[in-house]
Amino acid sequence: MRKERSALHTPAAAALTGLLLLVGTHALADPGPAADVAAIEACLKKAEDEDRFGTECIGHLAYPCRDTAQGDIARTKACAARELAAWTALKAAAVRRVQAGGFREINAAVTESEQGWIRLRDSLCPAFDKVEPGTLPGDATYCRLQTTAHRVLLLRKLGDAVNER
Repeated sequence: MRKERSALHTPAAAALTGLLLLVGTHALADPGPAADVAAIEACLKKAEDEDRFGTECIGHLAYPCRDTAQGDIARTKACAARELAAWTALKAAAVRRVQAGGFREINAAVTESEQGWIRLRDSLCPAFDKVEPGTLPGDATYCRLQTTAHRVLLLRKLGDAVNER
């Protein structure tokens, strides 16, 4: 009999745990995850009110933080990790909102695509750790931030569509 792996023992869960530990070490330097999520939500609300997709909200926290890092790679990565934690929370909420729409086929598609999306992110983003840091400051962490944020934006649009009633 094949033993199922719990969601807590996947490579993605291990990476998220490491990320959360990294973010936790910088807890004194930032207002915290709830405030970060709220700041991005406010940016997304403004974009929605102006009939925009919300891509301008990607980097909303990390870019100003990166500017104060003054080239310090560890601080730059911490800036990206901080915002990535917020987008990760927003992604979980977006998936729940899609699921709340009650469309079995759409929920199955989101679940299946999540697995592929995680593989894409986890295979592509480490490549940025192997190239010159100026290519993408913060390397793989910024790649994860970008891919996660774009995923959130798409899932939020889908969640809005399946919950229109």
